[in-house]
Amino acid sequence: MKICNMHCKRIGLLLTMLLLLLLPSGVWAEEETESVTKLQEIVVTGTRTSHAIKDVPVETTLITREDIEKSNAQTVTDIVKTIPGLSATGTDDIFGSGSSRARLRGLSFNNGYGLILIDGQRIHGSSQSGAHGEYAVGLNQIPVSMIERIEVVKGPSSVLYGSDAMAGVINIITRKVPEKATTGAGVKYGWYKVSKSLNYYTDAEVTPSDYGKHRIARNAYAYAGNKINDSMGFLFNYDHEDSEGTSTSPYDYNRDSAMGKFDVVFSDTVSAWVKGEISEFERTTTSVTAEDSYRIAAGLDFDISENHMLMFKGYHYLDEFSTSSRDGEIGFDQIEFQYTWNTGVGHVLTLGSEFQRQGIDYYMNNTATVNDVTVETTTTVKEDVDTFSVYLQDEWTLFDKLVLVPGLRWDDHSTFGDSFNPKLNVMYRVLENTSLRASVGKSFKSPTIRQLYYDVPFWHSPFWIASNPDLEPEESIGYSAGIEQWLFDNKGMVNISYFRNEITDMVVTDTTGQTYEDAPLYIYENVEEATVQGVEVTAQFYPNDSFSLTAGYTFTDSEDESTGNDLTYTPDHAFSISPAYEYMPWGLGVSGTLAYASDQYTDTDNTRTQDAHVIVDGKIFKRLSKMAKITFEADNIFDSDHGDDRYTRTGRTFTVGMDMEF
Repeated sequence: MKICNMHCKRIGLLLTMLLLLLLPSGVWAEEETESVTKLQEIVVTGTRTSHAIKDVPVETTLITREDIEKSNAQTVTDIVKTIPGLSATGTDDIFGSGSSRARLRGLSFNNGYGLILIDGQRIHGSSQSGAHGEYAVGLNQIPVSMIERIEVVKGPSSVLYGSDAMAGVINIITRKVPEKATTGAGVKYGWYKVSKSLNYYTDAEVTPSDYGKHRIARNAYAYAGNKINDSMGFLFNYDHEDSEGTSTSPYDYNRDSAMGKFDVVFSDTVSAWVKGEISEFERTTTSVTAEDSYRIAAGLDFDISENHMLMFKGYHYLDEFSTSSRDGEIGFDQIEFQYTWNTGVGHVLTLGSEFQRQGIDYYMNNTATVNDVTVETTTTVKEDVDTFSVYLQDEWTLFDKLVLVPGLRWDDHSTFGDSFNPKLNVMYRVLENTSLRASVGKSFKSPTIRQLYYDVPFWHSPFWIASNPDLEPEESIGYSAGIEQWLFDNKGMVNISYFRNEITDMVVTDTTGQTYEDAPLYIYENVEEATVQGVEVTAQFYPNDSFSLTAGYTFTDSEDESTGNDLTYTPDHAFSISPAYEYMPWGLGVSGTLAYASDQYTDTDNTRTQDAHVIVDGKIFKRLSKMAKITFEADNIFDSDHGDDRYTRTGRTFTVGMDMEF
């Protein structure tokens, strides 16, 4: 009955959408609007204060709602993979599966070197996310229908955002509450191919019959928003996703999630907001049978005067999981205060303080084979880790052409003690459309509860990983310098940047030489030092509302200083180009991305390589009316073999869909 009700609802939604399309809608034509040029767009993430993109002293890339619509992006991965220096590849379910990787300038978000935010608030991955654990935040958990813009800050950002912001920050900013009643819905259906074989560390090959060669994925969403009155409004989104393969596919899952936000304006100076998400996940062909997660955030904003602003906010995240042998939960709580003062004499001061608590409550009853010996264990883990922080930043405008942004953060970690992390950003405007930017900053990253305290190894196909309570926190010093030139009456931009990150006590997974459950057993270890440096070139062109072009090239040189080996998944050369065009009179749009990556190593010993590859994606959409459009998407059109052969890899993918808003 439950299955029938679920499918009946989906069929009913689709029939309703088709019926609405048949209603008379008159002759549709695109409304002409006076668009804001790219350089006038406002960003907030880099300094936590508002700046036009051209004037922000911290290197920032902006993807607007208009860019998203023009590219016909279906997922957040579709959006961010067009940003030079940022690669996002692989499948991306709620767990952030092993083949899902996001890297910024050679440093992996899945390993905690970059921070993902929603509306300025850090989010956490699933407790069951393979080796990456709390870091493996699935980018595609956020439906595109809810996104207003995405801001990507490149370079050390730990002063404002704390641990895990070594490489930079991706801030996904959700849509505002609409001024009038708005509802929308959409459905998507896709099928894609996975790898023909998997190779384990033992070099034993798994045949196609062992893993499903094709998968089918379905998605449906609906959202609604409205201003209830002059002072209150809401926006709500529901999203369902499921994927089915063969009975042996390790990635069959169902996910339902609901996101909502509620805004209240009490007066001209005081406003409040509440945002929440509930997600229910079920995976049918692995040991993880069920998982529920909850996120809720609330805040108060005080515009005390034109030059004084005060903000309070709190955040709670809880991840509950249950299998036949284990039960538990991982939680994260944060309280933050921030005060901003525009002195009016060339200084904008930002002072903040925050308290974070991560906790784990975990029970496991396990029977395992360790080095051919059967061991029965019962494990209970209950640990909390607290961090108290204070930060100060000064945006100092010496004269119209020069801006200095020094900052300092102090963190007091309950396990590792205190840490001071300074930074300095500089922007100098050589000419009206030519700017120089440079930055240097120290960052701190503490090991997660999972890396420290999981007493029983956890599965990260095709091996097990054990925690290590003796881990030390990682530290890094990051440098960057670049020049930005706006062209063609501010309709185009070119940026050339040099970057370098020096990391000490980097946490890696290393073999123990033992086996656990007939598979290799790995453990987290600190290495002495690693260095990542390179050059990045970005070009953007927006000649009109119909056409856009983004291209970029990144050269990256990485090295584990203790071994002399390259870091994993870090190609020396990467190039991408992404055009998008819409013929307004017909409501017909096309977009695509071509991405190249050179050879790269997939293990720390540099014995396994991923060959150079080119991935080509293409999308077509047709607007049927102001309310509706249909889409067709083909990803990895030439079925490029682009993944690590230890994991399943997404091949050629086709998706059709329909979106409506009325």
